[in-house]
Amino acid sequence: MNRNLVLIISGIFVIAALLFWRPFADNNDEQEQQGYREIKPDFTAQGLIVRVYDANGELDHRIAADEMTHYSPIGLTELTAPTYITQIDDQGALWQVQAEQGSFYADKSLVLERNIEMISLSATEFIERIETSYLTIDTLQETVETEQPVVIYGRDFTVKGEGMRADMRAQTLEMTRHVETIYTGRSPARP
Repeated sequence: MNRNLVLIISGIFVIAALLFWRPFADNNDEQEQQGYREIKPDFTAQGLIVRVYDANGELDHRIAADEMTHYSPIGLTELTAPTYITQIDDQGALWQVQAEQGSFYADKSLVLERNIEMISLSATEFIERIETSYLTIDTLQETVETEQPVVIYGRDFTVKGEGMRADMRAQTLEMTRHVETIYTGRSPARP
C-alpha cells in the first residue's frame, strides 16, 4: 500500500510540475517572437532609386523599387517590385532584372522572388530574356544564381532547365540541368 501511495503522490507531483512549467515556456517563446516583430524600419521610401558607382566614378548598377523598407540592425532592405540594372564598363546598361519582391543585404547581395525577368537591353545579345521564380545576384561580382526552373528566350530558340549561374561581366551563362530546347528557326527582321 505504501508503494502505491508513493507512486500516486509522485505522479501528482510530476503532473503539477508540468502544468506549472508549461505556461512559462510558451510565454518565453511568445516574448522571443515579439522581439523579432519589434524591429522598426529606419526608413520606408516609395519610388527610390539607388545608384552605385565604381572606383572610377562610373555608374556600375542601379536598384529601383516601388517601395523600399530599410532595417539597419539586421542589414536588410526589403523591396517591392524591384528593378536591377547592371552597367558594364562603357557599354551602357546591358541587363535589366525585374521581380515582384526582393531583399538587399548588407553584403551587397540581392535576392529576388516571384515572376523574375532578366531582359537584355542590347539589341545584339544572343539571349533576349530569362525567366525564373528565385534569383540571387552578387552585385559586387555581378554574378547571378538560381536553382529554380529557368526559361531562356533567344532570337531563334527557347531553352528550359533547372538552375543556372551567369557572370554578367564575362557574359557567360551555365545551366545546371538542361530540360528542353526548342529551335524556332525564325529569321531576324530585315530593315
